[in-house]
Amino acid sequence: MLNTLSMKSNKLFSWVFMLSACALLAIGRVYDERLVIAGFNLVLFICLFFLVSIVFLLFSIKKMVLSKSKVLFYMFYLSVLVLTPILWMLFNVTEFGLEKYLNFCLIVVPVSIVIIEKYDREDVVKTLYILLGVTCFLALLSSIGLSVSDRVDGRMAALGGGPIVFARWMGFGIISLFLLPLKVKSRFKYVLIFIFFLLALASGSRGPILSLLITFLIYVFLNFNKVIVKVSFGFILLISIVIFSAAGKQLTKVGKFDRVFMNVSKKGWSKQSTSTRTNLAVGSFIILQNYPLGVGAGNWQEISNQLRPTHLMPLEYPHNLFLEVACEYGLPTLLILILMFVYVLYLSYNKMLNYRSNASSLYPLLFYLFIFFLLNSLVSGMLNDSRLLFIIISFILIHKPLLISVDE
Repeated sequence: MLNTLSMKSNKLFSWVFMLSACALLAIGRVYDERLVIAGFNLVLFICLFFLVSIVFLLFSIKKMVLSKSKVLFYMFYLSVLVLTPILWMLFNVTEFGLEKYLNFCLIVVPVSIVIIEKYDREDVVKTLYILLGVTCFLALLSSIGLSVSDRVDGRMAALGGGPIVFARWMGFGIISLFLLPLKVKSRFKYVLIFIFFLLALASGSRGPILSLLITFLIYVFLNFNKVIVKVSFGFILLISIVIFSAAGKQLTKVGKFDRVFMNVSKKGWSKQSTSTRTNLAVGSFIILQNYPLGVGAGNWQEISNQLRPTHLMPLEYPHNLFLEVACEYGLPTLLILILMFVYVLYLSYNKMLNYRSNASSLYPLLFYLFIFFLLNSLVSGMLNDSRLLFIIISFILIHKPLLISVDE
């Protein structure tokens, strides 16, 4: 009887954790003043369930199986958690930095630990389904006009993020539908993929689109003999729809589609975006020259403007995960992050190859999702915007094989 109750309680807490964690990953914050219904903040309600479930699951971890990749992963988290308060004492604490630190520590870190130490294949599949449901929900909101942000440019946004985060969710949906073992009719699946792609374009975010394209090219390169005919046919069909159909003519009027191609003009490449990225990089390198051990979370803009008063930065972060980590947490933390990425990439690729004969393997999906979110982190967004990258890494680091064995 007690064993039965224990199993039921574990299952209940697992479901509560999955649903609340996925909700917070979508929102990206432990508090959001915009999500208020009838005077009650919905995020606080979700956080309550998340807190109860996360405490239960963390204390239920009995043992940890360590590996090089996992040690580096936890070392990076530890560096962010410990160094930030120390650097704040030396520099300054901003509201933006405090919010970023708390959201990362209270959402990403505990969720990653539970996934790595408690999850199995079934849990991963359930979580991926829930996250895919979040993507569909965001797509639905955008289709009825509720996903347009309050920005001046009117670009689409996710619940707790901007157009960049929205486009990343659409990219996640595309890759998941394409590679996740789903019991969905292929026609319906490809219709959803096409819709997600159009919405990603409509967000006006170039970084996620570029990352999706590079990920697609890597997939074709690694599976050339298997997919070249299908890919060629699909590409020709897509181009035909865009060029010759009425839908293609209406596409440029959706959201900020034209912004994706703003760098290309009849006279050649425009410097409107590239000059901004160059200034962000230059500002970051100047910070590193003066403070190689970091300036603390959220202080990138303030320190950059102090060092270059004639080139004031309008943005709060450098839109590159490596530069952000190096500037705010120090070069040693950046080294840990890079080594961790290298080990995870190697581990993910090896697992994908070793289990390629098993149709239920989740490693192809996780490998390409890791590539997609890693590329995203290098061209747009900040540390908190890369939360799905760290969740995908957590899936890869699970010790149990993420596949259905022949015996089962």
